[in-house]
Amino acid sequence: METTLAAVKVAPRTAEIQEIDVPDIDYNSALMRVEAAGMCGSYGYFTREGGGRSPVPGMNAHENAGVIVKAGQGFLDRHGVEEGELVALEEYLPCGHCEWCRIGEFRHCWLTDTHNNPNPSRLDGGFRQYLYLPPNVVLHKVPQTMTADEAALALPVGNGVQWAVREGEAAPGKTVVVQGPGSKGLGATLAAKKAGATVIVTGLSKDGARLEAARRLGADHTVDVQTNDFVETIMDITSGRGADAVVDCTTGRIPVIFNQAIEVLVRRGGIVVTQAYELESFSLELLTGKYGQLRACRGHSYASVAMGLEMIASGDYPLKEMVTHNFPLELTGEACLASGGEGDGADAVWVMVNPNMAA
Repeated sequence: METTLAAVKVAPRTAEIQEIDVPDIDYNSALMRVEAAGMCGSYGYFTREGGGRSPVPGMNAHENAGVIVKAGQGFLDRHGVEEGELVALEEYLPCGHCEWCRIGEFRHCWLTDTHNNPNPSRLDGGFRQYLYLPPNVVLHKVPQTMTADEAALALPVGNGVQWAVREGEAAPGKTVVVQGPGSKGLGATLAAKKAGATVIVTGLSKDGARLEAARRLGADHTVDVQTNDFVETIMDITSGRGADAVVDCTTGRIPVIFNQAIEVLVRRGGIVVTQAYELESFSLELLTGKYGQLRACRGHSYASVAMGLEMIASGDYPLKEMVTHNFPLELTGEACLASGGEGDGADAVWVMVNPNMAA
């Protein structure tokens, strides 16, 4: 059995490099050299105590892109790829035959349901040099003109398509508010603007670099909610009408943010799209008084990721230069902290770990 080097969280805010086993590659599996691993909530996972989505020991990172270096013929035939090709991965390991899998909604397969299934299947994290790909991995071929860093943005941009467009119904003539300019928030900004909506992005004072990135991706307005009243500013920008959709791309755990999202909705038919995991309270009366809708979002469909990749490949957006920080595997801990604005990350936009980059 072969081995690979991986960054493992051994305690909150502490990672170490370990040598771990890689399963043998058979007719239906493959080995991928990880070229880029993006940050999706990695700051929170890395800094929190163990348990739930932050196990100790553990390896996160599911925004991964890499090169197929070894594969069985069955794997190549099934996925339509060749050795040496760059691919972008989704995080799901679905059953492949349920009603949801048959329509490309792998996030709703019972095997992938991290909210309800006590033992969901998971693809191993990408903070490692080589990643084993089982037969049921979900992957996307990417244009060979695309860099690995760009390919690793497939999920945040795909999430943006799913949340802002498919769930939030962004379209010409509509106003979409994106709360939080992190990885998913920037993806939602790009997708909503591509759909023709007027886009307002909100963030904190420390998010200056990311709010500037949102403007470069097409946001019509950005708002620092620590120096401006959120509700008053949104209503002023929209001349009192309010927003057709508010996409919550914050941590999803703060009641005041959620209630404010409802407050700025249009009078009838407005949509709040949320990924909230835990919320102590919110005003249902406020939502019904607005005749509003609450839509849950978790992950993405295959089609949304494919559309996200098309947007990245178009070259119409300055995404490559928005990968502001690259770290080798040995500095994975520092990368996670930088993604949360610590250490070298005060001006971070998108942060990548490149496991095969020389330290």
